[in-house]
Amino acid sequence: MSISIEEKTSEIRQLGFCILRHHFPQSLMQTCNQAFAPILHSYLETHANEEPNRGPNRHYIPLPLVTPLYDPRIFADDTIAAIVTQILGGEPAIAQYASDTPLDHSVHQHVHADLEPLFHEDPDFFYPPAVLAVNFSFVEVNPERGPFEIARGTHLLPKEETLQQIEAGEIALEPLLLNAGDVLIRDPRCLHRGSPNRTNIPRVVAVIGYQRKWMRRAEQLLLDSPMPQSVWENLSEREKSHFRLFEHLVVQGQ
Repeated sequence: MSISIEEKTSEIRQLGFCILRHHFPQSLMQTCNQAFAPILHSYLETHANEEPNRGPNRHYIPLPLVTPLYDPRIFADDTIAAIVTQILGGEPAIAQYASDTPLDHSVHQHVHADLEPLFHEDPDFFYPPAVLAVNFSFVEVNPERGPFEIARGTHLLPKEETLQQIEAGEIALEPLLLNAGDVLIRDPRCLHRGSPNRTNIPRVVAVIGYQRKWMRRAEQLLLDSPMPQSVWENLSEREKSHFRLFEHLVVQGQ
C-alpha cells in the first residue's frame, strides 16, 4: 500500500505524530531484538548499582551502528527520508540512535516532552519542528507491554497549562499499540509518557533522532553509538549526509 507523504506530514504537524504500519520487515525486527538481548544484559550488569535512567525498571540504552542494528532498510528508507525532509527541511542530520526499554515492574512515567523550549524567554512560543523522533518497535507493543501514551496535538498548546489539563483528565492520553516493524514518527514536544510493562518480555522500541541542519545537540548522544569504518564506507550518499555528525567519530579499522 502506497503512503501519502503529504498526509503523514500533515498528521505530524497537526496531531504531533504519524504511524507507518508494517513498514519494516518483522524478520528484521526479530533479528534486531536478538542482537539487542546481550546489549541489554551487559547494560543491566554494568549499571546494577545505579538508578534506572528513565524511571523504575525503564532504561534508555544507546545502540551501536553495527549490523543488524544498522541496516539500510532502516536508515536508507525513502518514505521516512521524504517525511523527515518535508518536516525539517533540507539536509537533516541524525544525532541519536538508542532504545527505550521498560521491563517488568516498570511504572507510569510523568507526562513530559522530550525537548526543552528552543526559546527559553518565551517557552510557549510556537515554531515549526526542529527535531523529529523516529521510533520503531522490535517486539509487539500490546496493552500489557508498556505502550507509549500520547496526548494528541499538545505540541501546539502551552505546556504547563496543558499538563494541568491532562492531570485533570480534560485531555486524554492515548496508548499507541504497535506491531514489530511499525514506525512512529513524532514531534518530541507532543506531551506523552511511558506506561508499565506488565510482562517478562522487554519492550524494546528504538529511536532515531533527526534534527534540522542548524540544530546542535549534545555530542554524547553520538559518542554512545559508535559506527565502524566498514559501515561508514558502505553508506549511500544520502545516509552519509544524514550521518555526517558521526563522521569524525567513526571507529577506524573495524
